Amino acid sequence: MTEQSPTTRSTGLRPVLMVVVLGMAYFFSNFHRLSLSVIGDVIAVDYDLTSQQLATLGSAIFYSYALMQIPCGFIADRVPAKRLIAGSCVLAAGATLWFAYASGFTSLVLARVLTGLATALVYVPSLAVIRKQFGDRRYGTMTGIIVAMGQLGSVCASAPLKFLADQFSWRFAFLIIGAVSVALAVAAWFLVLDPEAHERGGVRKKSSWKAALSAGSLSIAVWFFITGGTRLSFQSLWGTRYFTQSLELDTSAASLYLMLISVGCIVGSVILGRVADKIGNVRTVVFSTAAFAALWVCFALLRPAISAPALAVLCLLLGAMGAGGFTVGFSCIRLFAGKESTGIVTGVSNCCAFMGSAVFTQINGTIMGFAPQSSSSGQFSFLLMLFFLLSLAGAVLVALVNRKRFKQ
Repeated sequence: MTEQSPTTRSTGLRPVLMVVVLGMAYFFSNFHRLSLSVIGDVIAVDYDLTSQQLATLGSAIFYSYALMQIPCGFIADRVPAKRLIAGSCVLAAGATLWFAYASGFTSLVLARVLTGLATALVYVPSLAVIRKQFGDRRYGTMTGIIVAMGQLGSVCASAPLKFLADQFSWRFAFLIIGAVSVALAVAAWFLVLDPEAHERGGVRKKSSWKAALSAGSLSIAVWFFITGGTRLSFQSLWGTRYFTQSLELDTSAASLYLMLISVGCIVGSVILGRVADKIGNVRTVVFSTAAFAALWVCFALLRPAISAPALAVLCLLLGAMGAGGFTVGFSCIRLFAGKESTGIVTGVSNCCAFMGSAVFTQINGTIMGFAPQSSSSGQFSFLLMLFFLLSLAGAVLVALVNRKRFKQ
């Protein structure tokens, strides 16, 4: 079958609806990962949690999500995507209800672990089915659309979630998310396509570790660990404390700036996805990561006197360069993996990204636990400069290992 066949399959209304469903599934995945950004301190008060316990709670979903990525890669290459997406939504709904009515710290952590395991079944299968359905030519654009829709979950996990928590309760918001997740499971079952299974009568090629262990794949995996880990640890939990303690903002303003980071993620995912289709994935990753690194320096040097418009622009750019580059990073996978190995290579990369998120969240919490609130500004400056150095190193690594593709 020729490469044009995926384009032929992508006609009609059902593929469009499938993209919407996949994007909404990723919406809830992002919402869960970032929801503690504005309600973490409220939960800490409700359950009398220390900074270290809050860090453990915040990182729990990232550890389980990350560890599930590699087996999910194998599963995505073998099991129809609609079963994985629908099953993910059902499990996530149950975990959401458990979290809302957790009896204590242990129950909270276990519920977040289950949420991570459930939502891990969304992204890798989505990318695999998108590549099979739309082909390489439109892969970057369609991935950008799904990620952009997913980033709406990040937006809703900031100011909108805080509004619901203030007006009703954070538990009420989670009940709504759980109910909608069940409805989404039904939609996924009927709308998500599995073109490869249809073509081959359910016979699938075996995925291979060889592509995942190539120099190009490993460089992208390390890059994911750094850039994904630094951005998500900041965006998912510690960003609120940075804005309130370092920049002396109130929690409402902090939630709005976190929302702007998420809005930037949406814009960057779409724009950089299109840019990558034109100038190449590797170049886009390197250039966006260099800009991302520079932005960490800006945040490290910010002081409370910063004007609101300037801070808003910086937040938008941080999200755009971080998540936009993140999206293109997944598009790079097609350079190193055949279609039969897309799932496993994507799984390894995603594992590294969210393992980095868990590690950086835990490290930040440990440092904050030892630092008095009055000295937290200096601690954040140190951490953000570290983020800068690591991000810059990631950009250099990708450029050097993939220099032939970078020059093309």
